[in-house]
Amino acid sequence: MIRRVFQFGLLVIVLMSLTFCARADELTVTFFNAGKADACLLQTANSTVLIDTGKNKFGKKLAAYLKENGIEKIDVLFITHFDKDHVGGADTVLEEVKVHKIYEPAYVSDSKQYTQYREAMDAAGMQAKTLEQNIAFELDGVQYIVDVANQSFYGDDEENDFSLVIAAAYGETSFLFAGDAENPRLGELLSEGVGTYDVLKVPHHGRAEKLSASFFQTIRPKYAVITSEEEEPEDATVVNMLRKYGQVYLTRLGNVVCTTDGKNLSVSQK
Repeated sequence: MIRRVFQFGLLVIVLMSLTFCARADELTVTFFNAGKADACLLQTANSTVLIDTGKNKFGKKLAAYLKENGIEKIDVLFITHFDKDHVGGADTVLEEVKVHKIYEPAYVSDSKQYTQYREAMDAAGMQAKTLEQNIAFELDGVQYIVDVANQSFYGDDEENDFSLVIAAAYGETSFLFAGDAENPRLGELLSEGVGTYDVLKVPHHGRAEKLSASFFQTIRPKYAVITSEEEEPEDATVVNMLRKYGQVYLTRLGNVVCTTDGKNLSVSQK
């Protein structure tokens, strides 16, 4: 499979042209305590974006959270890849909440969770947009870049490197959600010119890779969020690397909530 590859720098130019769009007053990003699994919610006054849905059982908690907070619609659902700790709760979310658009990576899986996700989409009368090239778009003042994997094969059982990597910029504040990117995918991002970000969702639950140090040195996050659990904690070397640049938060200690008006950024843990 041949994919057109966009460098991050070129996409930033596209996004800069979108900064003149009307911007809401505040962006809130919640990294959920979902165990060793990813589920991140981005909210403005007029938009809701969900990146991954945790494991199967977390789907009910996620749907309940959305309803309790008056969220009746998800504008965009990103499934970064099809491992059970990212797509597991998607079927419940699709059953319980109206989803307008779904983006997913360009590969297939034979897992139970993938099948349930597909069945839930069919029941909802939806189709996901399979991304074979990078995209950029704006939603209620938040600019998004989605970077796709450059290869069609990374080896047997190497689904992590198909992860969609998502950047979100709100005014002067930026976030990078790195999925479960391992060494090959990190190499792609570095070669594409990934830049600095205020907040990094650390790839692969804080597992150390050969390129981790180079990747973190390039990103230089003021805040790093690791999605891990007590039974399978993050690598201490990764935490130490990240502390050179800023604060490190572990979702196993509670939800991590970032709030920004586009200039000022606050981070808390609940």
